[in-house]
Parts: sequence; structure tokens; C-alpha cells
Amino acid sequence: MNRKIRIQQLAPQDRELWQTLFYRHQQQSRRRRLLALKAIWDGQNLIQVCRCQRVQRKTLETWLDSYLHGGFDALLAPQKRPRAQTLSPQRRRILRHVLLHKTPADYGIDSHQWTAPCVRQWLDEKWHVALSATRLYEIFDELGLSHQRAHRDYGPGRAGERAEFVGALKKARQSGPDTALVALDEFALQSTTCTNYAWAAKNTAPKVPSNEKNRRKLNGFLAVDLGSGKATADFQPKAKTEDAVLALALIVLRYAQLGYRQIVFILDNCRIHGDAMKAGLAELLAEIALAEGIAADFLHTPVYSPNFNPAEYLIRLVRKNSLYHLPHALTVQDRAERIRSHLAQAPPQTPEQMGNILRHIYGLPKSGWS
Repeated sequence: MNRKIRIQQLAPQDRELWQTLFYRHQQQSRRRRLLALKAIWDGQNLIQVCRCQRVQRKTLETWLDSYLHGGFDALLAPQKRPRAQTLSPQRRRILRHVLLHKTPADYGIDSHQWTAPCVRQWLDEKWHVALSATRLYEIFDELGLSHQRAHRDYGPGRAGERAEFVGALKKARQSGPDTALVALDEFALQSTTCTNYAWAAKNTAPKVPSNEKNRRKLNGFLAVDLGSGKATADFQPKAKTEDAVLALALIVLRYAQLGYRQIVFILDNCRIHGDAMKAGLAELLAEIALAEGIAADFLHTPVYSPNFNPAEYLIRLVRKNSLYHLPHALTVQDRAERIRSHLAQAPPQTPEQMGNILRHIYGLPKSGWS
């Protein structure tokens, strides 16, 4: 017995209930299903009902089968609409802005970092869009985004202090030919790399041996001449005040041999760069005949403003040129010697490039960067 005949046989016993349900349910979606059923009762074929109710034949057949197998309860049951599986260009732009400038906590999600589950929850709540984690990572790639190690943002520095530093830096560059302007910064040199990533089977948490007991470490003091771009690196076993004093004394003696009478050091506000270091350097230089008459002055960068130290721009180049893709068995002393050798062969930056860096620093107070 075909579907239409079976439905028409149920008409006499269900017409009264049909009328009650038609008045009870005001939603157009449910009334369409009831009207389609009544049309079949009245003798219309499936094609006529589809045309009248503007539905596809497959949808109509689903309605009628629901009625035959579950009665009016199944026919009028709420239907789940399929969720969108794609994001429009406008929604992609909104998603990109949210990932770059917002946190999950801003939207009531208990997390401070965007992960695929957090993004899925946000998309579901905002647009009722369901996307798999795999598809989300594909969209992130299409948006030009990748999950990277972030750098700490200290917020905006003190505008007046930044402008004052730039003014002092410009004035120092106008000093006489017997004055050297040197930027100094520290960096760590280790015998083994600090591994954060490793190949492993999918969906596992790989463990990387730290080998801390066998890790050897030196602290490098990178000095950059702002006039010539030449750089030197001195290494000490630790990064304490007395180590900084010794590193600065070696720099002063090198410039004293070249005939300079004044060295202006540009330093950050690390705690080892305080008054104790300056007093220790003055005391040490007083005992060295070659340093007699040499003046060592200090110009500290604004607080929380590492971008104002020219040496910061060269540490990455030094690491890239001297420390990438090295043999595993190379000791920390070998790495230090490799850096010294490369810096002696050629400066990491030319005088023109150093000038570009300084002009960039001059513009930082206007741009608001720290």
C-alpha cells in the first residue's frame, strides 16, 4: 500500500485533532506541515502539494513519513536546522580582529588564550556556526595567522621620559670625535638549546629531556658602536654587578687604545646597571694607568622601553649569523669564540644601517611605541 492511500485512510479519525492543532500552533513552519497533510487528505498528489507549499519533494516525504510512524507528535516536532559550515568574508574579518585584539575572557569564556575549542564556543554563541578544529586551523592559515610565542607588552612608556631620552641621544651623537657612543645589552649563551617543540605522534604530549645538570651557560655583553656599527662581545660566567663592571672596563680600555677620551654607554634599567656598577667601574678604572683621564658616562633607556636600545636590534642578527645550525657537540666556549670571530670579521650592521636604526628610535616617541 502506497504512502498516499495509507495517509488518506487516517483522515476520518484525525481531522478533528488536526483542526485543534492548527489553531494551537501559530508558527508558519508547523502550519505548513499540517496544510500539506490536509492537502493529501483532500486528494492532491505530491507534486501539487510541493508546488503549493513551496517545498522539495524529499522534504514533503519526510513530513509524511513522520506522520505515518509517529502521528502528529512526530510531524510537529521541532526540527534542527543545519548549522552553517562556512564563514563569510565579513565574518572572517571579525574573527581575525577578535583573535588579534580580544581574549576569550572578554566574551565570558574561562580562558585567557584562544584555542580551537574556545573559538568553536565563541562561533556557536555568536553566529550558531559549527566548525571542526581542523577547519578552524585551515581558516587561521587562510587569514595569515599562526600561533607564535608572544613577547611581553609592558604597555605605553612615559611619553616625557621617552622624548627626553631621544633628545639626550641626539645631543650625545653631536659630541666631538674623541667621544664614542656605545650601546650595551646582555644575552645568554648556553651549551644546549632550550627545546620547546619536538616531533611526536599526533595527539600526544611529547617530553623533552631538559638535561639541566649538564647545561653550561655564559652571559654575553654585546657592545655596539653607534657610529661605525662595529660590535664586540665579552663573556662572563654570570650576569652580576661585578661581571658587568669587568665587561665595561674591557670596553673602556679598547676605546682608550683607539684614542677616545669619553665613552657614553646606552644601557637599559636592569638592576645590575645601577649605582653600584657605576661606582665599581670608576674604582676599577682609577687603578688602571691606561684608563687615566677617560670619562665613562651613562644614558639609560626609558623604563619598559627595550626598543630604545640600539643593541636590542643586533642581538637577533648575532644569534642568526653565529649560532644557527651548529654541531651538537659544540661547547659553550666554542660558541662564544664563534661569535667573537664573526664580529671581528665583519660588523653585523653598516654605518648606514645603524643610522636607520637610530632614526627609527627617534620616531618612537611620536608613534607611541615602547
